[in-house]
Amino acid sequence: MMDLSSPTVGHRIRQVVIGLGSLLVVCLMAVPGMSLAGVIEDDIGALRKDMQEMKKDLAEIKKLLQGALKKAPPPAKASATVGFRGRPMLGQADAPVTIVEFSDYQCPYCKRFFTQVFSQLKRDYIDTGKIRYVFRDFPLTRIHPQAPKAHESAHCAGEQDQYWEMHDILFQNQKDFSLVALSSYAGDLGLDVDAFDACLEGGQHVAAIQQDSQDGAKAGVRGTPSFIIGKSGTGDTINGTIVRGAQAFAKFQQVIQAVQKTSQAKN
Repeated sequence: MMDLSSPTVGHRIRQVVIGLGSLLVVCLMAVPGMSLAGVIEDDIGALRKDMQEMKKDLAEIKKLLQGALKKAPPPAKASATVGFRGRPMLGQADAPVTIVEFSDYQCPYCKRFFTQVFSQLKRDYIDTGKIRYVFRDFPLTRIHPQAPKAHESAHCAGEQDQYWEMHDILFQNQKDFSLVALSSYAGDLGLDVDAFDACLEGGQHVAAIQQDSQDGAKAGVRGTPSFIIGKSGTGDTINGTIVRGAQAFAKFQQVIQAVQKTSQAKN
C-alpha cells in the first residue's frame, strides 16, 4: 500500500498547495477595482507554465493513489465455509452449533484465548452439549519456528488418546517447544515416550497440519486465533461467522446466540 506520508508524494502535494495559493493571490488581484500593478506579461506566462506543471503533478498523484487502491488487500471475509473431518473434537457430535478454531501453539494471543476464554466456553457450552468444538492447526512458521513440531506433538499424543491433554500442556508451556521439552511433556502425561518420539521424528502428521493451514487460508484466516462459528448441520462442513483474535467471552456468546436464534427461526 502506498504511504501518503512518503517524502515524494508529500513534497508534490505541498508544491500543489503552494501553487494553488499563489494562483489565488493573482485571482484576487484581478478582481475589478484592484490594482494589477506588477503583473506583467512574463509573470502571467510563468504562472501559466506553473499551472501546467501543477496539473501534471495532480495527474501523477491521482495515478499513484489509484495504483495503491488496486494493490490494497481485499476486505476481510465476514463468513466462511470450512470442513473438519477427522480433526480433534470436543463435545457431542450432535451439538447444534460448531466452532472451528484455527490456532498456533506458539502464538501469545492464542494462549490468551486459552487461558482467559476457553475454560468458560468449555464449561458453559461444550460440556453442556450446546457446542461441538474443533481444533485445526495454523502454525505461523515464519514468526513461530517451533510451532510446527508443537502441533505435531499434539497429534502424536493423540495417537495415545491424549490429544487434548497435550493441547493444554503446550499452551501452558509456550516458551519451550524444543524436541527435548516436547518429549518431557509426553513423559509428564504418562505416554509411551519412545513411541511418541518416533512419531515426532517420523513426521507422519506434517501433511495434515499443512492441509489445515491451506484450508484456513482459503477460508479467509489471516492470523491466529481465528474461529468459524456456525450451525452444525448433518455433514462435516459448516458455514459460519468468522471471529478474529482473542476476543472476550462475551463476543463468543453473542455470536453463538445469534447462530442459535437463526437455527430456531429456520426450524
